[in-house]
Amino acid sequence: MSAKKYAILMACAAALLCAGCAISPDVESRRQAIEADIDEILSLPLDPAEVGAVKSCLSDNEYRNFRPLGDRHILFEGRRDRQWVNTLRGRCHDLRHDGVLVMRSFSSTRMCNADRFQVTDWFSSPWYRRWPWHWGGWGTGATCVLGKFRPVTEAQVQEIEALLDTW
Repeated sequence: MSAKKYAILMACAAALLCAGCAISPDVESRRQAIEADIDEILSLPLDPAEVGAVKSCLSDNEYRNFRPLGDRHILFEGRRDRQWVNTLRGRCHDLRHDGVLVMRSFSSTRMCNADRFQVTDWFSSPWYRRWPWHWGGWGTGATCVLGKFRPVTEAQVQEIEALLDTW
């Protein structure tokens, strides 16, 4: 095959690959509408005496579990029925219910706003029997960045989950 034909073939393959990754305008507008609705739910005023204040960091002993709410929010379930939603600084397409989040932080006992993490498969982790947050240098997913930890009520979480179920 000549170099010219090879170059044309590679250009066509690249164009087809990019076209396959494109998101339709309807899907993207629906995603943006859901994200706007979630942001509105999270902006509802709450009594800080009842649920606490927005936090820049969560220590290891403040939460006991996490679960993703879509690809831009993570719910942290804490002790004494406390809950926080972290709105990531961008979408994290690798979030899934069976993932391990590998943190890259300046502290080994807490996670903070602007800390980075990667999502990896639970069983690809050498420590798969341990708590699902790990501090270390391994990971297989895209790098994602945490935002602030906003306290939420159970009713807010249910509204967000109902929105995501319509997706």
